[in-house]
Amino acid sequence: MDLYTITWPESWLIALFVLVAQLLATAHVLRTKEDVRSAITWVGLIWLAPMLGLLAYFLFGINRIRRRARHVRKRRGMAPKTVEMVDPGGPPLEDAVPQAQNRWRTHNRLAGRVSGQALTTGNSVAPLEGGRQAYDAMIKAIDEAERTIALTTYIFQADQVGRRFVSALARAHDRGVEVRVLVDAVGNLYGLKPVSNLLRRRGVPVKSFNPARLSWRLAFFNLRTHRKLLIVDGQTGFAGGMNIRKHHLEYADGKPRVRDTHFRLTGPVVAQMTEAFADDWLFSSGEELSPAVWMPPPVPAPNSIAARAVPDGPDEPHHRTSMILESALASARKRVQIATPYFLPEQALMDALKQAALKGVAVQVMVPEKNNLPLFSLPAISGARPLVEAGCQFFLTKPPFDHTKLMIIDDAWVFFGSSNWDARSLRLNFEFNIECYDPKLAEAMTAWVAPRLESATPMTAEDFRKRPIGKRIAGRLLWLASPYL
Repeated sequence: MDLYTITWPESWLIALFVLVAQLLATAHVLRTKEDVRSAITWVGLIWLAPMLGLLAYFLFGINRIRRRARHVRKRRGMAPKTVEMVDPGGPPLEDAVPQAQNRWRTHNRLAGRVSGQALTTGNSVAPLEGGRQAYDAMIKAIDEAERTIALTTYIFQADQVGRRFVSALARAHDRGVEVRVLVDAVGNLYGLKPVSNLLRRRGVPVKSFNPARLSWRLAFFNLRTHRKLLIVDGQTGFAGGMNIRKHHLEYADGKPRVRDTHFRLTGPVVAQMTEAFADDWLFSSGEELSPAVWMPPPVPAPNSIAARAVPDGPDEPHHRTSMILESALASARKRVQIATPYFLPEQALMDALKQAALKGVAVQVMVPEKNNLPLFSLPAISGARPLVEAGCQFFLTKPPFDHTKLMIIDDAWVFFGSSNWDARSLRLNFEFNIECYDPKLAEAMTAWVAPRLESATPMTAEDFRKRPIGKRIAGRLLWLASPYL
């Protein structure tokens, strides 16, 4: 049997097809990419390695979430997300926080226009440290629910912690509470048994966010919901960076496996949390949650903290979180404290950190000495060297691994939620954060950070120079892949 050989006419047709595909892909890059470096990289890959470049761009370069979101919103009569930035209303910061300085009033206006969320007052915010304290508070709230429970998370593992939540959610469902659970399609697969199956068997409505469509790669690599929200009766909310899994529980002797901090909230900002969940639920399930049932009038809290929700994701026309962080850094005058498990910020944020330090602001960045993802440690430390040379302070916190995501500025402003300081979190993931303008909360969180700073190891410019050459080379090589880690 003769092997099939490609004839000249067929070769020309294949070459023409590839050329047309390259031209179309290049046009798509130029039309959709805002970052010139990203555009140059994709165009170069498409033309220098046509087959590999076209395949890679088709799988990873096209923002299918934004396109699909527009289609779903149009089909369901929802207003499209607009690039126009308008003032969302709400009380001005000078009324909410009379002692707020002008720079924070200016930042508040930017944050409102960028996020599309009004500043709210009458909120309470309570930090919950460690899995046991956070999970106990969340389970208690679920057991006391009377009308509604909304839960969305990235990892919901079917282990001893996950099963405890499944049982609590099922109990609430059985007594007539409206329950909705949204789990990321990747996070649902942590462990051997998807938790969604356990929930369905108990009758609890559950959906997976962004399940695989054309390829499993689309679900596993990009466009994941990283949000961690629990809202009970539209009045009590929990937000932060804590997933639902036993890794956050302490050992029998009380020592933590992983350090983390979650937050319990009440007041009008909880309605903004519910709106974000309702939007995700409609996108994933097609069900529109009734505002009359799921969004009751908020009950103001006595503490009266001014706060704003900052939902962000690849379907948004602007990189909300990055813009707000850059503005906050520009507003700093005395001190910036950042705790994050993954630190690979893009150049704009690196520049904002260096500018703050060069103005005389004490910029303190804390990252884990030993990361749970080894690929992050080397490029994170390598990338931090320019910050230290500009005057920033870089600390490696002792084990156990610290998963906390927190930023405090000038004893005036606190930012917490699900976002990490890396390109994936700030560009590809769906995230949810909250900014608070409150001196007492900022003072409390500064005191919370203090012992971690005291026990951490500072990295000086000399320490960077003395690192083994192999680690420095490996760190810089991995740094090249930082947008994809």
